[in-house]
Amino acid sequence: MGLKPDHWIRKMALEHRMIEPFVDGQVRDGVISYGLSSYGYDIRVADEFKIFQPEITAAKLSDVQCAYVAGVLDAQGQIGYISGAQGRPGLALTFACESRAMIEGLRGILGTGRLHDTGDGRCELVVSKAADVQYILSQVWPYLSQRREMATRALAELKSAKSIIVDPKHFDADSFVDFKGEVCIIPPNSFALSRTVEYFRIPRSVLTVCVGKSTYARCGIIVNVTPFEPEWEGYVTLEISNTTPLPAKIYANEGIAQVLFFEADEECQVSYADKKGKYQAQQTIVLPRL
Repeated sequence: MGLKPDHWIRKMALEHRMIEPFVDGQVRDGVISYGLSSYGYDIRVADEFKIFQPEITAAKLSDVQCAYVAGVLDAQGQIGYISGAQGRPGLALTFACESRAMIEGLRGILGTGRLHDTGDGRCELVVSKAADVQYILSQVWPYLSQRREMATRALAELKSAKSIIVDPKHFDADSFVDFKGEVCIIPPNSFALSRTVEYFRIPRSVLTVCVGKSTYARCGIIVNVTPFEPEWEGYVTLEISNTTPLPAKIYANEGIAQVLFFEADEECQVSYADKKGKYQAQQTIVLPRL
């Protein structure tokens, strides 16, 4: 089995549609590089993400936790509080005070939320869109550790409120928040699923190995992709882990990992297409299947 060079990858992409769309050469200026390299192809991550964040409803948060999160959002603990999203499970963040100018300024900073007067001289900004709530909390949560005693109490209560187990045989799709955009923020010590911009069609005698790019690896961001089997085709589902204690940025439509192509001396007896693999011809981000 031999590692295939750039001219073989180019030929297979242009003549046999092995990679679509195909970028002949490396694109580097101002972006995390992607495209054809000497002995591989640097794939891009699309702008569709599923961010792993097990569901936490307001009903599962104690008064201590709500007050603590509010205290992190505002040093005085008087401008923000957390509540249940109306009519559906999840979280809504509500910011309220007597200064409308302050609330309008906060809305300008966050770039999201619904503004209204409460009728008692206070103004409120309510953020209820799941992706926006996830983004704001991902920026706030790392600072919990700065007030250790209260953080320990809050996290202990949260842990006892709901035991969450990741089960590959019975995976809970509600553990993900859907996000679409040019920059995805992955919470600390969490991960996101995405897909490639490129669609692959793997020849029968070829197996690929995919490894993360050094730019992300040096930031503690790990990309995990299983091998592309002979005669598998589809968009690649990517697992992107943030191993750091801080939020991490992922840039859509830029390089994320490199694919290496290995050709066997002989063709296999049974290919992925022959056995009708469960991830064949996937068109979007696909969750675990049994």
